Amino acid sequence: MSGRAGAGEAELDLALVFAVDCSGSVSNERMAMYVDGHAAAVTSPAFLAGMANLPGGRMALAYVAWSNQDKQQYLVPWQVVDGPQTAAVWANTLRNAVRPGAGFTSISGAIDFCHDHLLRVAPPATRRVIDIVADGKNNDGRPVMAARDAAVAAGITINGLPVLANEPALDAYFAEEVVGGMACFVLPVQDEATLLEAIRRKLLAEIS
Repeated sequence: MSGRAGAGEAELDLALVFAVDCSGSVSNERMAMYVDGHAAAVTSPAFLAGMANLPGGRMALAYVAWSNQDKQQYLVPWQVVDGPQTAAVWANTLRNAVRPGAGFTSISGAIDFCHDHLLRVAPPATRRVIDIVADGKNNDGRPVMAARDAAVAAGITINGLPVLANEPALDAYFAEEVVGGMACFVLPVQDEATLLEAIRRKLLAEIS
């Protein structure tokens, strides 16, 4: 993990991966909003203050773009974030990343990929969270509930930010089949006009 701590160092408060849909239904404009929203949220004064109030004041963050069952790519690899400087490095890495090619919508593939990688974050974290952003239902790979249940059984929480522009009932699908684990939540986004604020609210909820 980039920026990882040495052996024997105290646990992180949180290991959080943003797993963001880059399938064919996601326009370049919306993908840019996802990137800008997460970069702005991680460097915001409210987030930095909330992180400082955590017991250890530090976490590991990563950003994964995904589409097909076998198509997941780190736009930002795992990095320890513990203050304004490391948050700015993380955000700049994200803003400079290149979007991977589009594909289908495999939420299950994204969960399985993030599940496997979360268990190998070092130093270990008190909480492990996958944050799924998507605008459609799982249409590639194994059933999403199977992937969710396996992750939850490993102690991972899955939260969801469904974008309802294409599927107005996607939040109900997320609540039933995607999210799970301790204190999980669904934060629906009605349209692109509310997307940036929703990303900010989501991140603050995950560190509260």
